Amino acid sequence: MQWAPVIWLVLIVLFVVFEGLSSVLVSIWFCAGSIVALIVSLFLPEAYLIQFLAFAVVSILSMIALRPLAKKWVDTRRVPTNADANIGKIGQVITEIQPGRFGRVRLEGLDWTAQADVVLPVGSWCKVVSLDGVKLVVVPAAQETP
Repeated sequence: MQWAPVIWLVLIVLFVVFEGLSSVLVSIWFCAGSIVALIVSLFLPEAYLIQFLAFAVVSILSMIALRPLAKKWVDTRRVPTNADANIGKIGQVITEIQPGRFGRVRLEGLDWTAQADVVLPVGSWCKVVSLDGVKLVVVPAAQETP
């Protein structure tokens, strides 16, 4: 019995399992290289150097060629939410906001907890510039009404 195909098959399984456990693309490239090395080992069972070279070349080439595409597809840095749609909108302060303290802002009929670096009195208009968790970060609006 030839051991090289068994070893490559075990490596394929290990790389697939490791990839499944990780949240980023780490070992999928080595899985591709192992598959090619497995195929080579079936035709050249004693050519261990050729098998390893096939593994290394395919792993490196697949990483260079496909990683930029896969990175765009699997980008997990930020997941947009419905609340992100509020950025840039104008709301009205319904509870005074002071630096370091939270207030309340009414935005499109909904009340939100908000924070600002300046005092915003009740009734003033503000613009949403970002989100901090579920809190709006606001600044005084340049216009008086939305």
